[in-house]
Amino acid sequence: MRLVYFPIAGRGELIRLIAKVGGIEDFSESTELPDGITKAECGSAGSVPILIDGDLKMNESSAIEFYLASVAPMFSSLTPKQRAKDAHFCLLKETCLSAVVKPLFGGKDKEGIQAAVDKYFPVLEEILPESGFVNGLEYPTVADLAIVNICEAYMPFKASYKYGEVDLAAKYPKLVGHAGRTMAVEDVAKAVSESMSAAAFGL
Repeated sequence: MRLVYFPIAGRGELIRLIAKVGGIEDFSESTELPDGITKAECGSAGSVPILIDGDLKMNESSAIEFYLASVAPMFSSLTPKQRAKDAHFCLLKETCLSAVVKPLFGGKDKEGIQAAVDKYFPVLEEILPESGFVNGLEYPTVADLAIVNICEAYMPFKASYKYGEVDLAAKYPKLVGHAGRTMAVEDVAKAVSESMSAAAFGL
């Protein structure tokens, strides 16, 4: 199984977290496609991430996240409702990412970044538990990893907080607290990689 993506967080970091925390042993990464495989046959017009797993060739970060969550040994006992909640948070992450990317790359627009954060992050806090993890289990699942991604990935999230002058811990302590609680789990702490803090595009 190979992820094709840049060595930054972006739309690849939650994929990495799911694979590592979920216990997918044959997961690997590259910035290049395997020989003989084109982006077009993976469904991509040119963008990444792309996942290759045997005869499965696919793009679209959320679809890859859903697939990895479905095959990860750590998450094999989840109920359909728990999987639905994990998918829900994957897509909320994607909504937040898209919301901050536009003002970040559109001139590092401080007001635009703050408006995006203020629109979506209160919604996230509203649906997070006061303690424990999203699915009510003794261990974190994909939903919790999505919160770690939002709070800790530099590209584009922390870069947005930097240029938007957003003090995430002060303004959204429940969100940051949930990420911290999740990262306190040993497997998650190990999985948080250097790509989380990697900068790009002059940011």
